[in-house]
Amino acid sequence: MQSSLDTEKPISSGSISGSDSVGFLIGQRVHFVGDTRRIGTVKYVGAVEGYGGNWVGVDWDNGDGKHDGSHNGVRYFEAQGPKSASFVRPHNLTSGFPLLKALELRYHGESTKEEEGLKELDLTGNLLSDWREIAAICKELPALVTLNLSYIIMSHDISGMPLLNHIKVVVLNHTGIGWKQVEMLKDSIPLVEELHLMGNKLRGITPLSSDIVHGFDSLRLLNLENNFIAAWDEILKLSQLKRLEQLFLNNNCISHIWYPDHNPLSEPPNSHELLGESFRPFQNLRCLLVGGNKIEDFSSIDTLNLFPNLLDIRLSENPIADPRKGGVPRFVLIARLAKVEILNGSQVSPRERKDSEIRYVRLVMSKCQDNPEEIKKLHPRFAELKKFHGIEDEKAATGATGPQKMSSSLISITLKCVAASIGEKVPLTKKLPATTTVGKLKILCESFFKIKSVKPKLFLQEEGSPLPTLLDDDMASLIDFGVGNGSTILVEEEC
Repeated sequence: MQSSLDTEKPISSGSISGSDSVGFLIGQRVHFVGDTRRIGTVKYVGAVEGYGGNWVGVDWDNGDGKHDGSHNGVRYFEAQGPKSASFVRPHNLTSGFPLLKALELRYHGESTKEEEGLKELDLTGNLLSDWREIAAICKELPALVTLNLSYIIMSHDISGMPLLNHIKVVVLNHTGIGWKQVEMLKDSIPLVEELHLMGNKLRGITPLSSDIVHGFDSLRLLNLENNFIAAWDEILKLSQLKRLEQLFLNNNCISHIWYPDHNPLSEPPNSHELLGESFRPFQNLRCLLVGGNKIEDFSSIDTLNLFPNLLDIRLSENPIADPRKGGVPRFVLIARLAKVEILNGSQVSPRERKDSEIRYVRLVMSKCQDNPEEIKKLHPRFAELKKFHGIEDEKAATGATGPQKMSSSLISITLKCVAASIGEKVPLTKKLPATTTVGKLKILCESFFKIKSVKPKLFLQEEGSPLPTLLDDDMASLIDFGVGNGSTILVEEEC
């Protein structure tokens, strides 16, 4: 039976703890001697039944342990995972070199111009855990602006923190910090402008004395990416941060977005407090990143128009923005978002906006032309865009070929053959009916490029989109995929 005690010998003997008299405290951060990447937190110090001497129970950050804090049926402590902990002899652990001593040696023990001018301190992955130690370091560096404590498991006790009004950027990614600790910390960093809280398993925003977050009067950027936030109500608790300009929410679990006074589903708690008297929710927010969430409804897209100054939006890797999962292409998002200037990291040029809005209007007219009530309900900007671009209603026109509609009018598209086995071909510009199906276009491409042994596969290449959109439904028309005048179709080969 494998022992759950870690008895391997250290690679080197540079431990400053130095003996089996333990010398470690519960909650202290340590690493294995000779392996600075194997970092953990002391959870137990003392005897282990059946073994002599003292042992240190460590819960390893990377989960590289042997048990869950119990051994031979005896529970010594609770670990974060079923095999994230182990018992280690004290001489195999080190608490590292004291940082204050390191700084003293680095700057020769005296205040120098170099020390006074230090503006950024990156302590990522260090063994610190006490906020008082962090505060002491910061007090010695009066010019410090940026403090990075990522991958450090800090103590939840933030009491007694001094005022650090010279700190402007604080990075607490993957530290296990909760919002309650953030609230306690804010009084010590009143002038913070950027706060990064990625990867902390946050599920909610929990203000200490109100339903919404107050303070943070200088905060311009808040990064909550890679957490577990699902309810938009939690995000609304940030809506009264008056200087907040950038809010990063990529890779959470959000499925629906709504603006406080225009929610069709529910009303926020204490909405009078939430809205305020003279300040609109998210009044200065200009950048909202919600990529990699679970948004799949158009109402969440349309509600973004209600944010007063929102210009930069990321929606990529949501079902609504992925045509492969039943979502819509980029041009539809641009048309529905009246003010967006940057979408998914790409600038929306005036030309792209005009083309997108015209294509969108024509797409809606081809789908819902006989149901004006449905258009009004499902496409709030349709009437506005139709009038702005001077697009007339479809009218039947009898000619030699019989009745024709606008959706059957010719559009000019460019076909580019990029299939490796076919070789280089000169791009072709063709005029085709907008109702041409994808399957029909594939047959035409075989003729246009004189290919017989290769089965073509078609992609729509859109301006500003990093990847082309696969036209994967042979029965769908070009207009169904948003192909319009000036569109480029890439002709590839089936694998």
